[in-house]
Amino acid sequence: MIVMNDEINGARDVTKTNTYRVETFRSPELGFLGYVDADKVAFYRASTRRHTANSEFDVSAIQELPKVDILYSYIEPNTSLLQALIASGTKGIVFAGAGAGSLSATERSSLKALLSSTTGPKPVVVRSSRVGNGRVIELTANRDEYDALGVIPADNLNPQKARILLMLALTKTTSVSEIKRMFSEY
Repeated sequence: MIVMNDEINGARDVTKTNTYRVETFRSPELGFLGYVDADKVAFYRASTRRHTANSEFDVSAIQELPKVDILYSYIEPNTSLLQALIASGTKGIVFAGAGAGSLSATERSSLKALLSSTTGPKPVVVRSSRVGNGRVIELTANRDEYDALGVIPADNLNPQKARILLMLALTKTTSVSEIKRMFSEY
């Protein structure tokens, strides 16, 4: 959690909202957890997601986390970036998609070609959103295509936080179904 300016924010929900202001840390979509005032610390809600002592991740013996990169989705993207990441040994890719985490037809086509190849490494792919609020869910116009590619929805995690969770998940498994479970629990 982050406690600043007498407000308690859950680490999963909080984000920096201003480049210079000290009141920058906010939980815009779900709100803060409570206050720290002169008389007491007052909590008004708690996170229902797994965290801290309830986590299955143990990084105490890990020297280096798996390489996970973020690609921003946009119209007419340069798909050579995707190919370069895979060639460089990236274990996971988080797409910061448009709107509800949608990828362009060009990106989906490139992913399909790369992930269906019989040679070379295949990174785990997560869809997040580049907008400030909202969930990325499975119920999209291209759900069957995303499912066939094994693309995991990030729920309401922004791309940066989805990247961290994917790095942690990859310390335990490369199973898409298992990582999908982790994204639904954390």
